[in-house]
Amino acid sequence: MKIKKKRVSMKIITKNAKVFGVLLLIVTIIVVIGLAIRFFQIAGTKQVDGHNLTSATRAAFIQNQQDPATRGKIFDTNGKVLADNTTTYNLYAVLDKTQKQGNKPLYVVDKEETAEKLSRIINMKRSKIYKILSQKNLKQVEFGTAGKNLSIAVHKKIEDLKLSGISFTAQPARTYPNGRMASHLIGSVQSKENATTGQTKLSGLMGIEAAENSLLSGKDGIKSYAGTTADGQASEAAKNGDNVYLTLNSDLQNTLETKMDKLFSDTKPSGIVAVLAEAKTGRVLAASQRPNFDPNTKKGLQDEWQNLLTQGAFEPGSTMKGITLASAIETGNWQPNATFQSGTMLVDGKQINDFNKEMGVISYREGFWRSSNIAFAKTQQKMGANTWYKYLKKFKFLQSTNSGLLGEEKGSIAFNYPLEQANTAFGQGISVTPLQMVQAYSAIANDGKEVKPYFVDKISEADTGKVVKEGKTEVVANPIKKSTAQAVRKEMIDVVNQKTGTAREFDLRDAGYQVAAKTGTAQIAKNGRYLDGLSNAIHSVVVLAPEKDPQYIFYMAITAPQKFVDTEIQVTMNKLYRPLMLQALNSSTKAVKSKTTKVTVPDTVGKSIDSAKHTLSNRGLRVAVIGSSGKIKAQSLNPNQQALSNQLIILTAKDGNTLMPNMTGWSLTEVQEFAKMANINLNWTGSGYVTSQNVSATQQLGKWSNITVKLKQKE
Repeated sequence: MKIKKKRVSMKIITKNAKVFGVLLLIVTIIVVIGLAIRFFQIAGTKQVDGHNLTSATRAAFIQNQQDPATRGKIFDTNGKVLADNTTTYNLYAVLDKTQKQGNKPLYVVDKEETAEKLSRIINMKRSKIYKILSQKNLKQVEFGTAGKNLSIAVHKKIEDLKLSGISFTAQPARTYPNGRMASHLIGSVQSKENATTGQTKLSGLMGIEAAENSLLSGKDGIKSYAGTTADGQASEAAKNGDNVYLTLNSDLQNTLETKMDKLFSDTKPSGIVAVLAEAKTGRVLAASQRPNFDPNTKKGLQDEWQNLLTQGAFEPGSTMKGITLASAIETGNWQPNATFQSGTMLVDGKQINDFNKEMGVISYREGFWRSSNIAFAKTQQKMGANTWYKYLKKFKFLQSTNSGLLGEEKGSIAFNYPLEQANTAFGQGISVTPLQMVQAYSAIANDGKEVKPYFVDKISEADTGKVVKEGKTEVVANPIKKSTAQAVRKEMIDVVNQKTGTAREFDLRDAGYQVAAKTGTAQIAKNGRYLDGLSNAIHSVVVLAPEKDPQYIFYMAITAPQKFVDTEIQVTMNKLYRPLMLQALNSSTKAVKSKTTKVTVPDTVGKSIDSAKHTLSNRGLRVAVIGSSGKIKAQSLNPNQQALSNQLIILTAKDGNTLMPNMTGWSLTEVQEFAKMANINLNWTGSGYVTSQNVSATQQLGKWSNITVKLKQKE
């Protein structure tokens, strides 16, 4: 019996031992897993108890780690690198005197020498470095921002010093070869540390870097290691990030950047934004803003975080009148030859003003080229609030263009009351982004087809070149007919060609190109009221070039310029626009030059009538004369001014009677100019060019004679 009890006890002991063994195995596994995780963290963070380990110590812990994917590059449309990969280094010093390799110390031995030599390379004083190296009870130390993100060149300089105990940790970084060029559009990255692996990875912070971050990042793989040897096969291969090709043309972009620097320096504004896009495709060829920043260092980013192409929506001012005009023509509410009293008007007892209050009674057509707010407040009233709002939506205002950039704004509108509704017709009380303006004007440029602006040409796999995403032209709306678009462009020509046109500074006829344009000046609102003065305004321009078959859309806005280096801000803005647009036009195979050319107006004052007429005719100019004897005392265009070939010049002689000219083929503007200078009353019907007149040619005209002409558009 005793023996039996002993056997039972042995069975129990054996059973317990097995249980204990299982428990021990489980505990061991848990400990091993815990250590593995800890070692994995150490491999990534390179830290124990908040102190970095030396490279020799770290190597002993590494069991496995990620095989990091290489971030894709960003190129311009011609394959020039705009964003590339590099490595940066963080500097640290080992103070732990137990760190040795045989008898060779791996810690800082001579603190004085180390501090002296490092101070010559990093941005830190010798005394500060020495103080950091002299800290007690620390195994290793770092050097703050002065020792962070060191370039490859700086890293090599320090390594060449062969300072004992000085070492580095490396991490992936981004380099932007062109510095500030298109910085807000291309964007920048930030380093993010994986909490599990400790690996540092780049992530898009803004711009294209952020918008296409998932494709640029790729996918990390896993490498297996044996001991401290990193020669194992990857158990899961990394997929490198895709390359992004933008629509930007570096040649045009460089021109824009150079001129932007000059404009920003000359005018001291709070901001500038400019964009050049292909009218028919929506491809953005060049875009920039000021302030901008250096994506390599982030210097300047604190001055402006927003991408002004799609964020920071603002009131556009009179550039909106082109959209109002298109809507009015489309709905039959535009009467170009009707007249109105400019200057001021009341809406709900509140006043709307023209910038130039001395224009008097003018036609709506003249109201467009001279940018009368009254003309467009009245035009909006004719359309009606509902119709006007419907066309704002048709032109895709108050919604994102979905260009692909993150955080794009929709804009806003105040449209509850008649005054607010009238204000929006001339660009106050509605906020837009430059990209919305480019998109809307593409309908006018493309005979009614509105196309979406875009920045990404294609995205392709880095290893195979396979295209995984492709930018393409997208028609987003058809707000107006072809005939309407063409009519708007003709009206926009006057804004450039007329001597009182607000966009005359943007004329390119001397270079062989007829352009269509509209300018804008929007008062800046503060604390619920609009501020006075040109320094408290947003000055803008939109240009379609060439007018006949537009290939390009240019838009620029400059906010609150504090300096005016020229007589008009448009003169200064033209110094940016002209070289950029001509570079684009002259490099295009589709941009057709205008058949009309410009000539310099000669000085005929003091000459006889016959001599003056002969001089002007030889220059290819048409002539009409007020008076019949004596010397010429005045001419309608100033000497040395640029005029179109075959343009009418009106001369005023000292004495004699005025004879009725043959006005057949004259434009309404020319007839109006003659009537004004000759002090005669004018009536007209129709629009376009004169086909008949009630007073025959060569008949004598008296002061305040009445003449009537009929006009018809050319086929």
